[in-house]
Amino acid sequence: MRKSLVARLLLCVSFALAGLAFLPLAGNTSAQGTPSFDLISPGDGATIDTNDILVQINPSNFTLDCASSGHDDVAGQGQALVFVDGDTIAQLTNIYCTTSFIVPANGLTPGEHTLAVVLASNTHVPMMDTAKAVKINYQPAQPLPLPVANYTGTPSISLVSPQDGATVPPQFDVQVKPENFLSRTELEGKTNVPGYGHYHVWVDTQEMPKSLAGLVLMPGTNAFTLDLSAWGPGEHTVRIETAQNDHTMYDPSKSVTFKVNVSESATPAAASPVASPAAKSGAVTVHMTNQLRFSPAELTIQKGQTVTWVNDSALPHSSTDDPAKNPVAKQFPQYSQVPDGATVWDSGLLQPGATFSHTFTVDGTYDYFCLPHILSGMRGTINVQG
Repeated sequence: MRKSLVARLLLCVSFALAGLAFLPLAGNTSAQGTPSFDLISPGDGATIDTNDILVQINPSNFTLDCASSGHDDVAGQGQALVFVDGDTIAQLTNIYCTTSFIVPANGLTPGEHTLAVVLASNTHVPMMDTAKAVKINYQPAQPLPLPVANYTGTPSISLVSPQDGATVPPQFDVQVKPENFLSRTELEGKTNVPGYGHYHVWVDTQEMPKSLAGLVLMPGTNAFTLDLSAWGPGEHTVRIETAQNDHTMYDPSKSVTFKVNVSESATPAAASPVASPAAKSGAVTVHMTNQLRFSPAELTIQKGQTVTWVNDSALPHSSTDDPAKNPVAKQFPQYSQVPDGATVWDSGLLQPGATFSHTFTVDGTYDYFCLPHILSGMRGTINVQG
């Protein structure tokens, strides 16, 4: 029964999106006062030579609001939905609430593809009058294929943190432990691969919802930040489910449900500690995590020392400090900073378990980033002392 209900919900959304197949190519915004946007990037016919598609939009008469995702609809407020090579929710790559973001190209074959963007209400009803589509020419140096199927049994989730019934601030970290399930953000909207998928996070909804209201996140990591600012203080119920790449539920599967008490006076969980000043010699290690963070995020070393990045996560990451490769340099040039005379670096995409090292020979402050997750907050700072 649960499977058929979810299928009906997805089918309803798919019918609402069916017009995407007949959209004209992206153009200028619509009439004044009506929600609309300019699709800045990618341009129609653009050649994409990386495995990350940078999407930039400039909305008008519309506010992108992360905290309100899944909450009550408010006129002129919501998020953006992106689809690649399709016009149904099965090709939905995620829900976006910033003007610049990355759409992973994993699983795409070189050649022409269609990318469509549409504004949507907080409850994920698409505003079809805003939809725009472009053709892109995907020509990466090395395409990233879909992983091999790895179905090992019924997917299930257990809660690591917070504790059921915990008092939390409006923004708090959630961590789950999956079994027989591999969560991958970069596979959302792609062909199903048994054993892989992502999570659907619901707030204050019944177990068999009648709409997509209450769906707040679709993370592809085992740890993420949940923002309940729009939901207000008091008790809230959170349910996390395993979903396949096309957003249908695994059946059978085991979800996890817990309650939190949101309080403005609650103390946020401590952030990752900043590294102490390093010794005058020796190697220093920075870990790349499933939480889309560098750990430590900031450290101090001596000139001449070598830093080694280790990808401890289940996701590909990069260590990059090259202003020319900053995909959001126009909006956030501070995400990539190197001292005068210093050598820029780019590890390329590091698969799980891979490492990369760089030796620092010029003192100063280096601000670097992970190329696939720069807009997910995966950025770091290295202070080099002379």
